[in-house]
Amino acid sequence: MAKGTVERRIENVFEGLFARAFKSGIKPMQIGRRLLQVADAERDLDPQGRRVVPNTYIVQLSPPDREGFADIEPAMLYELTEALRQHVKTEGYHVSGKARVALRTNTDLRKGRFDITAKNVDQEGNSQEVPAVAGDVAPVAYPKFDFSTPDPDDMQLDVNYVPTGEPTALVIPLHGDTPPAVLTVPGGQRVELHEGHYVVGRHLECDIVISDSNVSRRHAEFVCAGRDVIVRDLGSTNGTKVNGVVIKGDQLLQHGDVIGFGTAQVSFEAS
Repeated sequence: MAKGTVERRIENVFEGLFARAFKSGIKPMQIGRRLLQVADAERDLDPQGRRVVPNTYIVQLSPPDREGFADIEPAMLYELTEALRQHVKTEGYHVSGKARVALRTNTDLRKGRFDITAKNVDQEGNSQEVPAVAGDVAPVAYPKFDFSTPDPDDMQLDVNYVPTGEPTALVIPLHGDTPPAVLTVPGGQRVELHEGHYVVGRHLECDIVISDSNVSRRHAEFVCAGRDVIVRDLGSTNGTKVNGVVIKGDQLLQHGDVIGFGTAQVSFEAS
C-alpha cells in the first residue's frame, strides 16, 4: 500500500464515519494527516542502519476540543492508531514494540490548536521525549529524507516469547502514566491499559498474545479512552464473553469484570 493510499484511507474513514458537525474546532482528518507528518519528521537511522520512529504519539487537545470528540473518541483513537501502524509498515520504518496513539487534554492550548508529542516507551516503562509538533488547522511541511529500506528481518517485535502447553500470554506493555485500568491475564501477568487500543489474540503480533487453541488469531480488542475501557469482539470463532455472557458490539467494562476469550479468562480492575 503506497503512502498516498494510507492518506486516502484517513480521508475516507474520517469523511465517512465522522462526516458530521463537531463541537471541536479541529477535524479528525487534520489530526490524522499531522500524525503521519510527525512520524516522517521524527524518523532517524539507528546504528544498524534501520529507519526508526518513536513508538508512542500523544495528541494533545484543548479542553473544549477534547470534549467535542467525546462521543467518537474510542473510534477516532482506533482509526488513528490503525492509520499510523499502516503508515509505519508501508514506509518500512522500525518501531520498538507496537506504535500507539493516545489523547491528552492540555489546558494551555486554545481551541482549534493541537500538539503531537512523540516519544519512545521501552519495555521497562522508561520514556524519551521527542519535541512536540504544534499545529493550527493548516498542515505543516516537513523535510524529506532519503534513507535505504531496512531488511524485513529487522522489523520484529522486541519481546521474548517462550510457548508452553498451558494458556499463556505475551504482553507488550506501555507504562508511564497512572493507568485507568489493569488486566490480569493467563499466567498471572498484570497489564496496564493506558489510552489506546490493544488487540488480543493468538497471533504473535497482537498486543496481548494468548497461547490457547480456542483463541482466534485476532480475537478481540480493548479500547481505552479517558477513564473508560471497552472490549469488542473482532469476529472470533468462539466469541468473547463478559461475566459469562457473549457480547455483541462494544461492551463498557466495570471493575471486577471477567472477560473470556476461548477458555482463557482475563480479569479487569479499574484504577
